[in-house]
Amino acid sequence: MAAMQHEPMANWTKLALSGKITYELTQSLKTQAEAIINQMGECPVLVCDLRQVTFLDSSGIGFLVFLNNKVRQRNGRCYLYQPNEVVRKTLDLVQLLDFFECIETESELISCTQAGTGP
Repeated sequence: MAAMQHEPMANWTKLALSGKITYELTQSLKTQAEAIINQMGECPVLVCDLRQVTFLDSSGIGFLVFLNNKVRQRNGRCYLYQPNEVVRKTLDLVQLLDFFECIETESELISCTQAGTGP
């Protein structure tokens, strides 16, 4: 079962995902995430922590694309923070790994969230 927690920071929001992100849960996750993004205002910076994701099906991929698109519609930035091997392989399989901006280290995280720029 997937879990999603969000933590507002000074000038960005952390969205930590864990477990299996599958069809059964993505609609609920989308509703929750959209409310969070709407609260962030214009030019939001969203960091999706994917270290604890154990499985990602096509709906889970669609959820990540949804997050990215929603944030970009508001002139913001969406980053995938330390996507683990499961997430990387899945996104690479569908040729979407380069679609996302990935952050691998804490120093990149600090740089991206302070400046609002890519790694």
